[in-house]
Amino acid sequence: MSNIKKTAEEQATDPAFHREEFPFYWIVNVYARYTQIMEITLKKAQLDVSGFRVLMVTHQYGKASISQISEYAMAKMPTVTKIVGRLREDGLVTTASSENDARVTEVMLTDAGRQKVEEAMAQAGKVFEKGFKGMTRNQVAKMNLALAKVLDNLNEL
Repeated sequence: MSNIKKTAEEQATDPAFHREEFPFYWIVNVYARYTQIMEITLKKAQLDVSGFRVLMVTHQYGKASISQISEYAMAKMPTVTKIVGRLREDGLVTTASSENDARVTEVMLTDAGRQKVEEAMAQAGKVFEKGFKGMTRNQVAKMNLALAKVLDNLNEL
């Protein structure tokens, strides 16, 4: 018997393969459904998911550079720049050059932005509660550790 592991393609075409046993099936489907629900939910706060992410990163750090937001929100810098511009036009954020490095643009929430974050967090909290209904804090913590390990492993590629 060979010790060579089957490739993902071989596993997918194996008649014994069941997608429900493939963790990435669950990761992709949870993400897709979460995003779909959040789009609908955040519309009530006149936001989309990308704007929500930018506001949340900025809220968490008080002020954040475009590159920080890009990293933490998992979005490309040009995309973040456009989102920040839209949020600035909506009066939710302000931007300024960093005191330490004038080449760096920092983003800060306005009072309206802080109110929008509170409104959106209340809506998002309902999604979180529903999504993790029936799970203990310990189960959620273990899931976070397992997913962090998967991400670390993938980042090594």
